[in-house]
Amino acid sequence: MMYPHEKSDGKLSAVKLKINNFFAAKNTVFKSQIGNFFAALKKNIFNDKKKRVIFFTLVSLFFITLVLRAFRPAKLFVRVSDALYESYKAEFEAVQSEKLSFRFIKESENMRLPFFGAVPVTIGRISAKTEVQLAKEARNENEVYYLLSETELLPSVKADFTSGGTEASSLLSPDVSVSFSDAASMPEGNRALPADGVYAGSEDYPLSVKRYAVCVSYDKRYADELEKFCKAVFAPKSASSCKTLFVASVGDIMVARGVQEILIGRTDGLETVFGDTLSVLQKNDITIGNLEGVVTSSKNNAVKTYTFRFDERVLPHLKEAGFDYLMQANNHAYDFGEEGFKDTLAAFEKYGIPTSGAGYNADDAKKFYRKTVGDTTFAIISCGAFPVERSGFNGKTTATATDTRAGILWQSDELLESVKKEKDAGAFVIVNVHGGEEYRFTPTQSQRRLYEALCSAGADVVFGSHPHVLQSVEWYGKSLIVYSLGNFLFNGMEGMPGATDSEIVRLGIVDKRIAYCEIYKAELKGKTVSLKRRTDAVK
Repeated sequence: MMYPHEKSDGKLSAVKLKINNFFAAKNTVFKSQIGNFFAALKKNIFNDKKKRVIFFTLVSLFFITLVLRAFRPAKLFVRVSDALYESYKAEFEAVQSEKLSFRFIKESENMRLPFFGAVPVTIGRISAKTEVQLAKEARNENEVYYLLSETELLPSVKADFTSGGTEASSLLSPDVSVSFSDAASMPEGNRALPADGVYAGSEDYPLSVKRYAVCVSYDKRYADELEKFCKAVFAPKSASSCKTLFVASVGDIMVARGVQEILIGRTDGLETVFGDTLSVLQKNDITIGNLEGVVTSSKNNAVKTYTFRFDERVLPHLKEAGFDYLMQANNHAYDFGEEGFKDTLAAFEKYGIPTSGAGYNADDAKKFYRKTVGDTTFAIISCGAFPVERSGFNGKTTATATDTRAGILWQSDELLESVKKEKDAGAFVIVNVHGGEEYRFTPTQSQRRLYEALCSAGADVVFGSHPHVLQSVEWYGKSLIVYSLGNFLFNGMEGMPGATDSEIVRLGIVDKRIAYCEIYKAELKGKTVSLKRRTDAVK
């Protein structure tokens, strides 16, 4: 009896036998063919001397060619994206003759493989890449990034100065259109919005667009050499100088009637008087105020309806509140005559408080105050343009500086020329004007003509004071006009409609242009000024 597995073993042995027989037959045929080949070679070539020489020559050339191709030197290349190569063409071409181990070629350039000669080998790549801070991509660990340029994108909306302070229109509104651009390209009439509460130029600003040269080395032997070249060449060509600088201005300040006593005499005087406005006042590169009165101990007051004088000890407290520029070109500059005016200038110098548009003579009064922050120079000038008072006080004839008299700067064509010169010199120009009619809620025609002329001459912003009530805020091209900031700290005015309301206008300057425009509504109650909405406080 035969079991099943014995049958299977028999079949397998038969298959193996057939395979062995097949390969044995093929081997016999192959050996026969090889033998025939060498027999033919011997008969037709080896027995013929001439043919034998030719044969061995050809065989030698064949093996020599193989050896030459096998041991050809390598020619090393680093491929560079076409746009990046063109941007840095001079740098790449300058090093081609230097003793680098490799050469640079464009990504689009074909490397022809020669039959003889050096073999082209790509040992690295340099490409351009753009990253948005908001949506950073993961980086490969063997990629080295070199910053080429940085641009800040600013979301902006149409500025509506009539809708009430800093409360932004909802971005969900179908009527709101948001533009994204750099500061220079921001549409006229727009104001920028902070992104996630962060302003352009801040380290964690989420809308920063950065362009890099990305270098990858495929051969560690040349990585250091390639890195050294990249560090030397890819210094930022236009790395962002974008930084938001803040300028704020408030309305009229008068610290008599008990206010200066609080500031000087109480440890909590600053908080008592300025309240939560300090969060706005103290967070700027420049904060401007209009001081309505003189710093003097003189008792020789002018014949006027109202005259105000202050103790010099109040000045450090105003400085601590955030004010680093105080305007004196107003209708109270001569409340105690030339003597009181000179005392004020001396006190400002003593406590390091800048002013301009006020001086010991006409030339002194014409000088702009300049302050440079980063690469931006601010040029600030103040001038008088107020009408004759009911008491008969005429600022133009009585308080204007002359060659022999200390006084204030009055508006003039010469001032317009000076503004133009400052603008042509590259400054961000701020003009403070004390003008218009008191307790009038709309600008006069003469106000408009003067303020617009100042903007046409080059003023980036015109801050107005004197009406003691709020007036409109308007764009004039890329310049901003604030016709009247109202009474910021001027107690005793409760009986006059609108005389306790004011605005703090805070401007964010990016690349020497107004980008951000924030308006903080403030209200004076007794001897304390505070924000109308506590949410307006600057964090």
